[in-house]
Amino acid sequence: MGRGRAGRFERAALLHLADVYRFARQLSDEQRAQDLVQETFLRAWKYFDSYEDGSNCRAWLYRILRNVWNDRGRRQPRLEIPLPEREESGVEPYYDWEGEFLRDELSPEIERALAQVPEQYRWALLLADVEELSYQEIARVMDCPIGTVMSRVNRGRRTLARLLRRPVAGARGEVGEAPDVYNLGS
Repeated sequence: MGRGRAGRFERAALLHLADVYRFARQLSDEQRAQDLVQETFLRAWKYFDSYEDGSNCRAWLYRILRNVWNDRGRRQPRLEIPLPEREESGVEPYYDWEGEFLRDELSPEIERALAQVPEQYRWALLLADVEELSYQEIARVMDCPIGTVMSRVNRGRRTLARLLRRPVAGARGEVGEAPDVYNLGS
């Protein structure tokens, strides 16, 4: 079972690693995104027997990511003990999916505005417009009715559009309007 299960996991879940990382990165900073993705895939492996072949594995992984996100929000912050810095620098690992992620990054203006959108709307907005999940899939990920998803996506889009239309200072100090953007994915 081990080898067959590992192969199935690789074909179904690991295929979406870049998507899950990109989504986590849109929710938080790089270090936290890496932690979220690592825990998401650890849980996915642990509960992979509950995954139904033929269903949307990417949506299943986003559901796990949301659970990890919620669990981390409920936990008390852990005390971190700083480690002394070494003079020698190691080589950072590079994964072949990082290039794909970097190519699909959002603009700094959209990232700033998106960070101000309330969390429940941001999740729905990203799942709909960036990850292009159906309302039904989003409802399963967010564990809420489809009507609630539709409302959250709509409110998220309106909030984001309002934030992007706020006057912004240009490079020379002139004030203009940010572009009107509704679909974040393309």
